[in-house]
Order: sequence, then C-alpha cells, then structure tokens
Amino acid sequence: MKRFELWSAVLSAWLMICGCMGPQQPPHQRLPDAVETTSTGTSGSSSKAPAPEMVEVRVLLVSYQGAHGAPPTQTRDKEQALDRARMLSRMARSGDRLSELVRKYSDLPGASADYGLFRIRPSQPGAFGSEVGEAAIALRPGSISDPVDAPLGWFVIERRNDPPGGPTRIAARHILISFKGAQHAIAGVTRSEAEARSMATQVARDAKQPNADWNALAAKYTDEPGSKETGGDLGKFGRGQMVPAFENAAFALPVGEISDVVQTPFGFHVIQRYE
Repeated sequence: MKRFELWSAVLSAWLMICGCMGPQQPPHQRLPDAVETTSTGTSGSSSKAPAPEMVEVRVLLVSYQGAHGAPPTQTRDKEQALDRARMLSRMARSGDRLSELVRKYSDLPGASADYGLFRIRPSQPGAFGSEVGEAAIALRPGSISDPVDAPLGWFVIERRNDPPGGPTRIAARHILISFKGAQHAIAGVTRSEAEARSMATQVARDAKQPNADWNALAAKYTDEPGSKETGGDLGKFGRGQMVPAFENAAFALPVGEISDVVQTPFGFHVIQRYE
C-alpha cells in the first residue's frame, strides 16, 4: 500500500473512532479574497529578511464547533480539531502531498477545486486573519507549518515558491464548455470530453475573428449558469480567487486579448481579459 493510502486509512479509522469527521464543503470556482498581513513570524525564516511583496501558500483548514464560519452540522470540538490538524501536518511532512490531503480533508469551501492555493500580500490583513498571514510569511518556501490557531479553525500551511510579479487584480469574462465526467461538470451536460474540447477550440477561433460578437458566442455556447445573459462576465478578481489553471491563463493575457482553450475541473474555458 502506498504511503498516502496507508496514512489515509489510519486517519479515516481514527476519525471514525473519535467521531470528529466533518461534512464536505461544496466546491466553488470563485474563492475568498487572499490573506494579507504585514507581520512576520519566527519559525523557519530569518527575522531580518524583508517581507516579500507576495507569497503563495497552500492551506488546509480543520474547522470545529464555534469557529468562525463553521457549519451548524460541525460536531468536532477544538481539541479534536487540533489532533486532526496535527496528524495531517505530520502526514504532509512525511512525504504525502498536501494538495491531496487538502482535497480530501480540508473544511475550506472550494478546496476540492483549487487544492487550497492562495496568494498572500503582506501589506494588510485579509480573509484568513493575521495569524495565518504571520505563519505563512515566517515559513521557508517548501516547508509546512504546525497547526495554526485562527478564527476559522486550525490551519496547516505550506509555503510555496514566491509568485512572479505582475498585476494583482484584473477583470475578465469567459465561455465555459463543460463535459460529462469533468470533476465539477455542469449539471445536465452530456457531451464527451473530446466533443467539448473540439467545441471550445472552435469558440476560441471564432472569438478571435475580427468583429466577433463575444456576447452572442457566450449566449450560444457557455454552460455556466447565468452567463448566457451576462457574456460570462466575472468582473474584477484578484489572485487566489479562481482555480489555478484559470488564474494562470487569465493573468497572463494582455488587456483585450483572448486565450486559447484552458482546461479546469469545470471543463474548457475561453477567456478574454478586458481590464
């Protein structure tokens, strides 16, 4: 049995015994605003080093009764949550991929879609609170924290390599072509993956033609609920608010440009950045 499977089996059995396994949260494409903080911590980095403009982290949340935003169905108490977070931190440090642990065990909404990836700007506090920001800034790239006590619950944090510079907030619109079997397929879609890719390729080709009518293409092709009337407009969003593949493609576009086909857990996207 592979190490992750063994740890998962042990963890699942332990959680059943203590009765502290919480409900799975539904996936979301749009995520909470990234954490922002100015403070620095003490574990794993030099206190003399200046804080970077932005850091990229992967976070796993273990919620409990009474934590901010915890669902009414949450049954574990704070001590049970801490024990669970400690075990998950040990698993990640022992070689198991935190992304898989996030997907399977995190209580943060959208974790199964974005795998807990966020970008943190040290200049001001943000959605997760200063405790998470301080711990993230203090970590060396590639290292994983002990459980961090925050208003939302206990966090296990992995600091990744610092992201490149560039815009931190853009505006874009997209056309989504989903398919049956996608991780987060749109309900009612029956086309195959190959059919969806072919359709998305044609949509991208059509959208790049001179005098193309984006709104008409969105009204005809997009599968995202509510987008036919809005042209798939997402408005303004910052780094860390969309699933990683979508974010990477959107932020790489010059203003006014249209992407090639981009695949995410929802299907295939054609993206236009307009601001």
